[in-house]
Amino acid sequence: MDLRQLRYFLTVAEERRFSAAARRLHIAAPSLSQQIRALERDLRVTLFDRTPRGAELTPAGHVLAERARVILAEVDRAREDVRSARPSGQEQVTLRVCTMADRVLGGPLRAVGLAIPGVEVFVTSSPGDDAVEAVRQGRADAAVVWSRPQEHRDLDGVVLGSVLFGVVLPLGHPLADRAQILVASLGHEPLVMFPWSPFAGIWQRTVDHLLPRGARPGQVVVESDLINSPEAMVRAVAAGSGVAPGILGVAEHMDVSGIVVRPLDPPLFVDLEVVWRRPARPAVRRLVDFLVEAVDAPEVLVSAPRRLGG
Repeated sequence: MDLRQLRYFLTVAEERRFSAAARRLHIAAPSLSQQIRALERDLRVTLFDRTPRGAELTPAGHVLAERARVILAEVDRAREDVRSARPSGQEQVTLRVCTMADRVLGGPLRAVGLAIPGVEVFVTSSPGDDAVEAVRQGRADAAVVWSRPQEHRDLDGVVLGSVLFGVVLPLGHPLADRAQILVASLGHEPLVMFPWSPFAGIWQRTVDHLLPRGARPGQVVVESDLINSPEAMVRAVAAGSGVAPGILGVAEHMDVSGIVVRPLDPPLFVDLEVVWRRPARPAVRRLVDFLVEAVDAPEVLVSAPRRLGG
């Protein structure tokens, strides 16, 4: 059992599909499957129940997943500690950024590595709530995440602001020529969404707003391609699968034809937060302060926090 196998194993556990995990890891699916088989032979257990619906952890798999997260967190922390010991005079901080947040914070995130004197910031992407887990487990110092569900509010955090979402429609949709779309007019539309896990907070906020009377069975169509999200959702809309939420100012500039993006009435705002563990090192506090100030830049698609209906 080696660290690479543990990382492969955890990625499959998170994605619940070998094909999706292989895309995320940028390796061939057969190679990934062979590595997991080798790990199972080494441990003499079955780690996944493989079904047509995907890969589910066995009881032994759940035990290994819990231990593997701790092991890899310690390895990442050791790497950071060793890097921090270099005579560079800079303190290192790791920042995880959840999916789609980089689309509205692109400028500040590109600049953060050199913007804080005495602090070297390493930025990596992370799907949804996994960014919160990385902070909780010590694999990251801070994370930029969408609205957190209640179970993730054990970490310190501050709301950077609110991001305005609209609705993505296929070009020939009966509502496509309207300047603004009433939420009430979407009640019977199929809704293309990213998976609930690992996006619990933003998922529930979005679905509750777009379908305030609740979703009918089968009305929510899940686009499971996390690697290429949100483009995969927009392409699904263009192909006629339904309508989808999209960040205004971002969704309409994706390289996807056959769609239109319209604002909603009432509007949908989703909070963007930065979270960290207590107690925060001075370098982490300086990173948080930088992000709080950076969202005031005109090119950043974040406004003051708002609490509007949905």
